[in-house]
Amino acid sequence: MPPEPETTETTACPVCEAEFTPTPGTRQKYCSRRCREISHQAPRQPPTMHTCPVCEAEFAAEPSVRQIYCSPACRIEQEKRRDQARDAERARRLGEKPAAPRTATGPAGIRARHQPEPLAPAATRDCPHCGRPVTIVALLATPEAARPTITQPGAEVIALRRA
Repeated sequence: MPPEPETTETTACPVCEAEFTPTPGTRQKYCSRRCREISHQAPRQPPTMHTCPVCEAEFAAEPSVRQIYCSPACRIEQEKRRDQARDAERARRLGEKPAAPRTATGPAGIRARHQPEPLAPAATRDCPHCGRPVTIVALLATPEAARPTITQPGAEVIALRRA
């Protein structure tokens, strides 16, 4: 039996509207390099005006970019509000007293990371679920044992050597 001839589909070029057969195995969209370059040099759409949901300021944004807030500060403020609402809802659902809102400390209202106290255990981290500090070392040893202090390196400290 003879092999079947390949089916050739023609496509219209979006620039010059000429019919052409794309190269097999490619996503060829234009009939020539010239038409492709003309398409890429087309004028862009003008920016559209949006209203920031935080500060209600008008700002211009490119249509191809999904920009919701007018500035990073407004985005951070909205994230803070969303986190506070989520925490309040979780506390209400669990029957707990809502936690005090975190205060913004740092440049441009960015929350500072949890700074442990100097005598706090080494493995204090914020819980990813509730945000409260969790001490893992407290389950294993006392804080004093977790952070030993050597007053003076003296005779009681023996340096380890490889044999």
